[in-house]
Amino acid sequence: MINILSLAWCIAIVTGHFHFEHEVFLDRDENIKLLWSVEDDNITFEVRANTTGYVGIGFSTNGGMRGADIILGWVKEGTPYISDRHGIGNEEPVVDVQKDVELLYGSETDDLTILGFRRKLLTCDPDDNDIGSDTIRVIWAYHPDDPEDTEVVYHGPQRRGVRSIIFIGVLSAEVLQDAMTDDVLSMDLVNEHTLIPSGDTTYWCTHYELTMLPGPHHIIRIEPVVEPGNEGFVHHMNLIECYEDLSINSNSSLDCRSENMFRYRSCEKVVYGWAVGGGPLVFPEQAGYPVGARGDVRYFQLQVHYDNPQLLQGSRDNSGVRIYYTPKLRQYDASMLVTGLPSFVTFVIPPKEEAFTLQGTCERKCSEEMFTEGDLRVFSIILHAHLAATGIRLTHYRNGEYIGEIARDTTYDFNLQEQRYLKEEWIVKPGDDLFVECTYNTMDREAATFSGAATTDEMCLAFLSYYPKANAGKCYNTPNPNTLEKLLNLGDLKNQSLHEAIYNLEWTSDRRDGIREWYRTSRVSLCTNHSGLPIFSVEDISLGRVRISFYFIFSKIQNY
Repeated sequence: MINILSLAWCIAIVTGHFHFEHEVFLDRDENIKLLWSVEDDNITFEVRANTTGYVGIGFSTNGGMRGADIILGWVKEGTPYISDRHGIGNEEPVVDVQKDVELLYGSETDDLTILGFRRKLLTCDPDDNDIGSDTIRVIWAYHPDDPEDTEVVYHGPQRRGVRSIIFIGVLSAEVLQDAMTDDVLSMDLVNEHTLIPSGDTTYWCTHYELTMLPGPHHIIRIEPVVEPGNEGFVHHMNLIECYEDLSINSNSSLDCRSENMFRYRSCEKVVYGWAVGGGPLVFPEQAGYPVGARGDVRYFQLQVHYDNPQLLQGSRDNSGVRIYYTPKLRQYDASMLVTGLPSFVTFVIPPKEEAFTLQGTCERKCSEEMFTEGDLRVFSIILHAHLAATGIRLTHYRNGEYIGEIARDTTYDFNLQEQRYLKEEWIVKPGDDLFVECTYNTMDREAATFSGAATTDEMCLAFLSYYPKANAGKCYNTPNPNTLEKLLNLGDLKNQSLHEAIYNLEWTSDRRDGIREWYRTSRVSLCTNHSGLPIFSVEDISLGRVRISFYFIFSKIQNY
């Protein structure tokens, strides 16, 4: 029974006086909404559901009920109830022995049930799941009837679902709005009625000149613009800076694999990356991305990855990005650094692996040459991989000593790739090492998985937004594909390509050990300056002159 104090608080909250930083509908029909705020080591929730019965919210690592941390609530005869439970399978959740959920308020009005409750981020209860920076699959359900004596009636297949959410490290709606002062202008860089090719995977490149800028400006925010109805096609987008003047005409929107892309070879520097489920990039109040002035950015390339596994024809798209910019320059110029494993260099993941881990690095010899202006202050991270990935970590070392974990997601979801804003700016110094570690599950695959652009291929990348701007672009340390054939003991390839030979390979234990050894020992560094030019000469990189030159000179697909 709720006490008098709680009831008074209930009235204030339900009438709109309680402040929540985040809110999201959990279902497409907008029948159930979850609101939350984090303060210190507590997280406060409000759930609103179009029902006069019970509503359930669960925190799951995989989207299923088994092992999920579940909270059931309802309002009966004006009194709110909450029940702290856990899932043991596809059956009624079991009541927890340890109670970690505090009921704050509840009401039921006009077929709308509202419940507020609080819990610790870390409860130290074996029946609970911690709430941290990892992706959480929020399972939900509701029913038109209240429980009888706490016995819950099955909700049925139509009143349940799951949605991935990152509860910590995403910007609140108020922070997003605060940057929109009167001097801020906006511009859309979008495709214009582009015909989506009928191929499985397409990278489409469109180019723009910022002709309207009479002088220096700072971009302070970049957000995705995805055409409604095309969410299934638009897999990810990159906004890329071009460091040379371009001739923009009606032929400046084309397939990124086209031979005519030679004209846009200077488009190398990633400014903004977005993938399914992601949101905007908002720069800190002391920094902005420089455009418009002599020596600053005047040309952009928008690269859109269209995913069309059903080979549909005739669909058109107007997706892209919206930039917000201001003539009131901030103290620092901002930029972005990309590190990890580039997908244009071959890497391989064997089939039937439950937790196969590989690593890409930005090593000391690169960071010493790239960060000559001094320390980088990192404020936001995007972690990016594809369907087989289950976890990504970005860690930091200095002089061989572990500094810390910058970002982590041990329950990575390909369909939710948010900007992860750091609670405090992370300092990276010249000579430091950055490690991107990705873990993959290929138990459902019969053949090897390769690096590449398709969603069934894989990537392992981290995008670091930082200031002040350094002469840095991409920073990789990758396995050397030239040694892969020998380590896997492939023998005579005859008329097969290396890709074909590995795809059809019988994965013995010796070969699995061999490819793990390849990742550990056969490494080469590849890093570029702000203009996309290699910092080390091609001769220093044992991937072969033709391959590296083809990438850098012809600006082949960024594949992020």
